[in-house]
Amino acid sequence: MAGASLGTAQSFGPRVGFKLQFLPIVCAGILLLSGAEFAWSQERIGSAPIVINNVESDLPALNKRTVVNGDDVFLNEIVLTGPDSKVHFALNDNSNVTVGPNSAVKLDGFVYSGSNQPGTVALSITNGTLRFSTGDANKRAYTIWTPTAAVGVRGRSLRIKTTPSETKIINEEGTAIVCLRKKGEYTPVEELRRPCRGREEEQVNLSAGKSCPCTALLLPSQQATVTVGEIAVAAAPLYAVSEPFIGPPKDFRLLAADLPTKKPPPLPAAAPATPFDPVPVAAAILPFAALGLLDGIGNAASSEITPPPQPLSP
Repeated sequence: MAGASLGTAQSFGPRVGFKLQFLPIVCAGILLLSGAEFAWSQERIGSAPIVINNVESDLPALNKRTVVNGDDVFLNEIVLTGPDSKVHFALNDNSNVTVGPNSAVKLDGFVYSGSNQPGTVALSITNGTLRFSTGDANKRAYTIWTPTAAVGVRGRSLRIKTTPSETKIINEEGTAIVCLRKKGEYTPVEELRRPCRGREEEQVNLSAGKSCPCTALLLPSQQATVTVGEIAVAAAPLYAVSEPFIGPPKDFRLLAADLPTKKPPPLPAAAPATPFDPVPVAAAILPFAALGLLDGIGNAASSEITPPPQPLSP
């Protein structure tokens, strides 16, 4: 019996060893596949070259992480900034995003196929401040959603300050198309402005109409204030939304001298004035003056030669 038990133990030994040796290979394969799946699902769309103070992000496949200088940023990443904190993102299409303090921004969509090519660069901000500068994708690729507005950034840059009930958009350079947005709606600006007539650049302050839910900001420092169902356009106060800047803010009102973009044609240049030359004038007048002088002399001479009339004798 003892020999049989020993033989049984020896007969199972190689199988157990085989399983123990195979287990690390299986685990390594699972980790490799999960890492590849994470790399595939989390698409890198840019980097964070500047991080100031406390900035965290939330990825669908990971827990929250602290963002530091030089970190990559990924599609569908939610970025949260703390008090006195800012972060600057440089995206793969050369667009730039600066997020101000106490803000929440999600990188919703990114499809970039080359310079001036159609694509999608979309993000949403639910609270806080944001500064955005377009890259080299097609100008209709850029959309920013807030709780009350959908903004088409046609180039070059703008600032946004938003709360759950109000959004302020300040145009810096170029054109911004601002449309009313319903809660939970992620509709592109091109679709929202379908009821509008004319080109985007001609839709200035058309939001008062019932059919067009959009308006265009064409001038530097124009401000659109968007609440539920209403867009109001006015001139922005100086540095009205200055928080997203990293470095000194710029007064974009100074650029207003170059706008509107469609300037009236210049007036025809006036003919240059001919300088006054007294010599030709004198030469033209002198003969007439001479004739007048001679006439005066002749009249005077005839009056001296002609005797006065004599009285008649009775």
